[in-house]
Amino acid sequence: MFDPIFARAGVLWTEIIEFIQTAEGNVATALESYAANQLIRNSQLDPGQRKLLVHRFAIEGEVNGKTPLELFLASQPDLVNADRQLIVSWRKSFVGLLSIDQIFPDGLEVMNWLTAKHYRIQFTDLSSQTAMSRLKLGDVIIAQISPIFGVDWAILTPWVALGRLGKPKLAVAIGVFRQNYPHYLYSDAPAQLAASWESVVVYHDRFVEFFGTDELTLTGKELELRIGEFQTWMVDQQFDAAGIDKSKTLDELATAAGAEAEDLQALTTTLGLSDAHTAQGQTTAIGKMVSPKVELPLQLKSAPAVTALSHPHWGQMFLVDYPRLKTLLAIDTPYLPADLKFIHKCLADSKMNAFVWRRLATESPQQLETAIRQTLELPDFKLSTDLNAILTKFNKYLEPDLPDLASVPIHLHELFQSAVLEVSKEKAKPKSQPKKTGFGAKG
Repeated sequence: MFDPIFARAGVLWTEIIEFIQTAEGNVATALESYAANQLIRNSQLDPGQRKLLVHRFAIEGEVNGKTPLELFLASQPDLVNADRQLIVSWRKSFVGLLSIDQIFPDGLEVMNWLTAKHYRIQFTDLSSQTAMSRLKLGDVIIAQISPIFGVDWAILTPWVALGRLGKPKLAVAIGVFRQNYPHYLYSDAPAQLAASWESVVVYHDRFVEFFGTDELTLTGKELELRIGEFQTWMVDQQFDAAGIDKSKTLDELATAAGAEAEDLQALTTTLGLSDAHTAQGQTTAIGKMVSPKVELPLQLKSAPAVTALSHPHWGQMFLVDYPRLKTLLAIDTPYLPADLKFIHKCLADSKMNAFVWRRLATESPQQLETAIRQTLELPDFKLSTDLNAILTKFNKYLEPDLPDLASVPIHLHELFQSAVLEVSKEKAKPKSQPKKTGFGAKG
């Protein structure tokens, strides 16, 4: 009933997971460390996604420079070559946010919402077929999928059903997925991933071009104003590069270019305009339609000093405690208990990532070394050799994830626009008046 290759894949995967779960020593330690790090970083993982951790470890984990898959293969010298090739190919497995597009007797067709790429999934056994028989067209699941000799794919792991999601809830699910699975953003679309990383570099270059520096410290209100000016300047740069007169309306631009309705729709998509914006096209200058409104969070806006940092890989950071910390590290006076408490707070702050501390280490190496020694009571701490270990201890990843400001594929951009429009329309609906009761109520 089931394709023998897929059935064999299910058996092999079960053996790999049993090998990992029963292993002792370095494998057990690595699995425990991996799971702990993922749970610290991804507090929103529900029980179903937590069950997926050991399966993710099989693909993502590392034990003394080797993957769990490599260790399993080394422990099974009698495996036939076809099995070995199949297991090696599973390094290309990835976690996706998948919608069910078609249902077949022996499997499914799914679309990865992050990249709009489609995959044919075949069942490996009766239990997987039975479990997935409850899924309906349009349902969304979080699952790890694995290639089967480059023909089709299989779901060899637990999966999490999210049900059918409207656009607003789907947009939220994508945001949560982005936070919980940053390494799988566009992982099956290398060109899109490269374009997104390149957009971070472009943003950084424009930041430096506009401000003349990659570090800017102002009051919260002043920073909000300046960031707004910067965003408007970037939009103007886009108009200039495209040769668009931003004082014209959409209708005027379309008429001047002899554009058809389809061309106008393509233009609005490129500019990131919603249907509501497009409806204004007859009377509103396009520059006003896309001028960004920048509003910093209240805690930043009310702060007496906020530092904006930009980096071509780490993206943009807004830091309230950075100005005070930098001032502390600029002087050689002994640190008071309150100073040490503040430094510890900064170390624990998730917003102050590895890049921030490496920057401080470059600017004030001796002072930072002394500060960490005293704060953590580590008299032998050496900045040159021990900083990464301290950063890891405080749950700071040593390499950047794709920043939030990175560009997204057009299909996701359109989804987010539609989701915002739906929410806006819902909020704009007049609330129904409660029915009167008691004296004076009319039947």
